[in-house]
Amino acid sequence: MPMEELGCSSGWGVRVKGEQGKREDRRLAGVCGLANSGNSCYMNTVLQCLFSTVPLVEHLLSSHKRSQRNSPVAGVFVHLLQEVWQGQGGTSFTSPGEMRALVSSLHPQFNNQSQQDAQELLLLLLNALHDDLKNKGERRQTRSSQRLCLGRKSLSSAPAAGDSTVVTRLFEGQLSYQMLCLHCDGHSHSNQVFTILSLPIPLDSYRCSLQDCLLLFFQQSTLTCGDQKLCPECGVKRDTAVLTSMAKPPEILVLHLKRFGCHGSEKRKLRTNVLFSLDSLDLTPYLSRPSANHTSYSLYAVVNHTGDLDMGHYTALCHSTLSSSWHHFDDTAVSEVVDFLVQSPNAYILLYSRQPFHRPTIPQI
Repeated sequence: MPMEELGCSSGWGVRVKGEQGKREDRRLAGVCGLANSGNSCYMNTVLQCLFSTVPLVEHLLSSHKRSQRNSPVAGVFVHLLQEVWQGQGGTSFTSPGEMRALVSSLHPQFNNQSQQDAQELLLLLLNALHDDLKNKGERRQTRSSQRLCLGRKSLSSAPAAGDSTVVTRLFEGQLSYQMLCLHCDGHSHSNQVFTILSLPIPLDSYRCSLQDCLLLFFQQSTLTCGDQKLCPECGVKRDTAVLTSMAKPPEILVLHLKRFGCHGSEKRKLRTNVLFSLDSLDLTPYLSRPSANHTSYSLYAVVNHTGDLDMGHYTALCHSTLSSSWHHFDDTAVSEVVDFLVQSPNAYILLYSRQPFHRPTIPQI
């Protein structure tokens, strides 16, 4: 079926005047396919989402940050950004070979031709970029804390504590935990920094809303058995009631839908159609305290996953501020899509922005 019948269009380039006044095709800045180097679709989709994060792109391509382009991680990322955002001519895709080599060197898990988890790679890249920029002097002193990817009863490493960079200023939020010892009724409190929220999906449901997933994440839980917390009053681990709320909303909210898991010894993927808003995602019900700041978010990028846990494929949907339209990225294939096609039961990672993105201030576009 032609893409036009599906609400898609391959005409995502623009026409500009070339030499001697001739009209020539030139792809839209920031909209560029990426070659697959062997099961690297998971990497390509994560990169497309980062390429569409306008404040990050502007910061890294700004002229006064050129010294950072020689950094091991930031240098490779910025070089690819330049190709995607500032590349000349009508080439519809580029090969992220340097980035693939970099990803392979960052962690043994990615040093192969196997399919990997896009969420884990996104966390790894944010962590590596933060560390690289911090080491190169782009830092603002901030209170020491641990940055985590948070899901219900699951934690994994995220950008290390210490100085702030553009990564932490954009992607970092803070959760608040109010804890009650169920033995002595003693209260305690702690905060934890996050870059990605991993949201549970209601089980045995064909369809649910993103708000249902958020309610599950923030609902009161009871920690028992091996999950018991140390009570400061009792001096031993006790069953603990925990109420989670958001103390500091991030500028960029990254939501990971926990579709992959195990049912007994069987691996499975939840195919629940999670209905999400393209704009006006309101976090007010989950805040620790009322806020005068804007807490309504707009969607700008989605990572989709089709297939099963071991045999699947990743694609991305990203919004362009230059064309005010959505584009579908399937490795080298890029097409413009209508808004209603963004909603899909294949959604795996959702990226929201607290402030609407403006037309990026980038030289040569």
